[in-house]
Amino acid sequence: MKRSGTLRTGQEGDPRPPGSPPTVWAAFAAQSRWKSWTIVLLAGLLGLEGIAIIRLASRPPEYVLVDAAGRSTLVRRSVATDSLLKFIAERTRPPEMAIVRFTRDFLHLALAVNSSTIDTNWATALGMMSPEMRERVGAEAASQRLVETYRLLQRRTDLAFEEIVLEDRTPELLTIRAVLSRKSMPLIEGTGPNSSDRLQVELVERIVAPTIERPDGLEVAEWRLLPLSAATSQVEGAGKETPRAP
Repeated sequence: MKRSGTLRTGQEGDPRPPGSPPTVWAAFAAQSRWKSWTIVLLAGLLGLEGIAIIRLASRPPEYVLVDAAGRSTLVRRSVATDSLLKFIAERTRPPEMAIVRFTRDFLHLALAVNSSTIDTNWATALGMMSPEMRERVGAEAASQRLVETYRLLQRRTDLAFEEIVLEDRTPELLTIRAVLSRKSMPLIEGTGPNSSDRLQVELVERIVAPTIERPDGLEVAEWRLLPLSAATSQVEGAGKETPRAP
């Protein structure tokens, strides 16, 4: 009679492969459980971090007041009064000297036309405008071929500012009036006529958050040029009449 038997290599239901060392298998199982709990813990930390970021982003800003001696005082928004917030808003607006300097720089770039620097200066002037004004003025200048025309004329323009006045101020907008005289002449003396005129420029500047591109926290939202007197011309040689900058 033939006898049969069954060889058992471990306990019933043991998930270990036949011949696996018990210690090694136990280490693999423990490592798997540790990774699972680590993933759960990291997911929980990410969720808490997201909640904290949302709460910080929605919290009103706080202020630091600095006195004349350089001492600083933290003012929490939750305890700030309307009068204090108004005072802080007044102190954080661009000072008048910054407004005057910004206006001078813009008008010099836009109106003191020089054939050797027109490409750079005009691009910088456009960059100081608001997006809406930059698009409109840039399109007008491109249609009139302003940059190309002045590049070929080989002329330069000197500006003399008579006054820059801040006429009105709101929390968001500034109204400024500038009076200046302008003298245009050829780059090489004696190769063309000289001309001069006086202008009044009315500007509306918008207060924006200071950035690298807007360190003064200002941008030109609108402008208008008004001639104050008829242009005078002293012809020193044959040449065409010089077109005016916008």
